[in-house]
Amino acid sequence: MRTDRNTAWPLLCALALTMALSGVTDLNAQQLSRQSQFVQNPFLVNPAFAGTELGTFASLSHREQWVGFHGAPSTSSVTLTSSLPNRFGVGLAIERDDQGGAYSRTGMELSGTYTIDLNNQDAVAFGIGLMGRNTRFDGSELQLWQPDDPAITGAVESSFAFDSRFGLMVFGQHYQFGLAVSNLLQSPLGLESEPSDTRNRGVRHYALTGRYDYTLDQNWVVQPALMMRFTEITPIQLDLHARALYQNRYWGGLGFRQGDALILMAGAAFMDIQVGYAYDAGTGAVGNLSPNTHEITVSYVLPRRGAGFSRKGMGGRLLDRNLIIRN
Repeated sequence: MRTDRNTAWPLLCALALTMALSGVTDLNAQQLSRQSQFVQNPFLVNPAFAGTELGTFASLSHREQWVGFHGAPSTSSVTLTSSLPNRFGVGLAIERDDQGGAYSRTGMELSGTYTIDLNNQDAVAFGIGLMGRNTRFDGSELQLWQPDDPAITGAVESSFAFDSRFGLMVFGQHYQFGLAVSNLLQSPLGLESEPSDTRNRGVRHYALTGRYDYTLDQNWVVQPALMMRFTEITPIQLDLHARALYQNRYWGGLGFRQGDALILMAGAAFMDIQVGYAYDAGTGAVGNLSPNTHEITVSYVLPRRGAGFSRKGMGGRLLDRNLIIRN
């Protein structure tokens, strides 16, 4: 049976509201924004990435989910990371996350990192970030099956809270592995729709990531990657990716997100600018209504050299000005 989009919209509103306020379904992972190109901009997942490369990196990302539905989820972010002398690093992220019409968050994070050399080939970086987020719920954006429902007043609620995240990353010339914990403080969201001591708070999220660069010949590199995300109340969600890079300038790849989507990826580098695109073909319940999700990321690298800077950087990034940022 074919599902009409106008008929499906109230269902999606209810789904988004449940996701935002209950935090007990598989969609709970969306309490934090999702990225299909997490390999291209690891800082969005792990604050320890900031400063692990000898340069300044700026990225702009935009993700549109459930394309074709009015008020569908979308996420926009701007990140800036830079290495500092004596193995320190700093990162800044600004994000707008519209999780489905009525519920949205806008936040900013400032992170600091420190990198320790382990031996001639490897290093470990530690990062901690402090974030401030404004959470907004606009009941007037809901389209209700029962307009006179006394539980939905149509009021607008807004609150501001601080939280933090921690990450570590072990890396070498051809690999990286990381662990990140977000919402460390599990700060209350401050919405009056739910008691603050139950479900109306940030949920601590854990993310494990890994990537390895396997060189086939002088032109081709294969780059498998994975990410595992989970919370204390939800099961593990697994992302598996594989990309093939040609001459360190062009790439294409496939990915799989458990219970959610198949992912197609492509990108290219032009001097110091890298452009990546990902298309998610939904495989879950929402994918039956609208399987289309688009994500684009544009990055810029400014290499840095000089006294006080460690010579080590993650091998996935080639800092010569004419080569690609491979992460």
